[in-house]
Amino acid sequence: HHHHHIIIVIIIITHATIHHSTTTTHAILHHHPAPPSTTHHHHPPHRRIMTSPSPMNKAAAATAYGITSILLVMINKKILFTYKFGSPIVLLLMHLSFSLFFLEASRHLNLLLLREWETRIAMKMLPLSLTFVLNILCSFYALRFTSVPIFTTLRRMTTMFVLLTQWKVLGMTPTRTVVYCVILMMLGAILAGLGDLGFDPLGYMFVFLNNTLTAGYLVAMKYYFGSLKLQAVEVLRYNCMLSIPLIFMLTIANGQLFAVLNSLQAMSFDFLSIFLTSGFLAFAVNFSTYWCTHVNNPLTTSVTGQLKNILTTVLGMMLFPDVHINSMFLCGIGIGTVGGVLYSVHKFMESQQTKETNDKDAHTQDAPGNVEMGGIKKEHGGMGSPRQ
Repeated sequence: HHHHHIIIVIIIITHATIHHSTTTTHAILHHHPAPPSTTHHHHPPHRRIMTSPSPMNKAAAATAYGITSILLVMINKKILFTYKFGSPIVLLLMHLSFSLFFLEASRHLNLLLLREWETRIAMKMLPLSLTFVLNILCSFYALRFTSVPIFTTLRRMTTMFVLLTQWKVLGMTPTRTVVYCVILMMLGAILAGLGDLGFDPLGYMFVFLNNTLTAGYLVAMKYYFGSLKLQAVEVLRYNCMLSIPLIFMLTIANGQLFAVLNSLQAMSFDFLSIFLTSGFLAFAVNFSTYWCTHVNNPLTTSVTGQLKNILTTVLGMMLFPDVHINSMFLCGIGIGTVGGVLYSVHKFMESQQTKETNDKDAHTQDAPGNVEMGGIKKEHGGMGSPRQ
């Protein structure tokens, strides 16, 4: 009865996380620094504490991001594989609806500061939102037809797809270290695939489609929509608002929504609990990712991402019967994990060097306002990060 334990854990975590986030996130997002003054006053100590998040806040954000991400993968796997739920598009509709509801609730409670709806932005975002929807649908089908360890390992190859897209579309050449890390991740994926006794070509096809769409989404978000200056949660809001009407009409047209509603009475309480929990977690993952990137440095977020990938792989092996362990399989997953960790470390060191260069430029140009880089990492601007 793994699902009973999962539900109890979720309730405890949710209560603790929401209680902590309602106080801390409000403090972060609503703090306005004092205007510059010509006279020298000693600021009260509480103002200094408010400007940088507390260690407790940082730890809570990273923990919430890691735990919600792991739980979402486990619960979606249980819905699609164990319960063999045959309407992933209805699951997606529920995820988006829950996310939009909680986003709007957070906005009205002043927990999140979101810009007003702009039709100009919505029209630009429409093709991106369609990519976003197809991306999540592919991830659902991929999770249904592949084991969790294989899914996690193959999803690491998204990095390779992003690099190829940047090279073909934008003419950007990756550094040698990045290429070596990607080769390690690819080697891990190939070995894990060769050792996968439960190989399903349909599942692998959906993972590669998922990777391609994620790469396209990320590159478009960074290089074509970066000028819109949208926060990750604002991107999610536009995606939800643009996607929900389309998916709703589609589920009515193909009869899947009515089929699911008609079979509600026949569904067990356990399934309904897990199904609804999945909807809440879809929002919780995005909120906690945003929170984590907002209060922590990129290294903490990146390390948390790698740790949750490792834990997801281990739990996937323990909880689901579609994993057939052998030496080739374990070797592939190990190499893929090492590649992922090295890539994260390299990207962090690269960002630190860029920051140091920017600091030097700012000092030479006497423009202190250019040093601080605002905004949230755009790679988290979907229904969950690409590594999920």
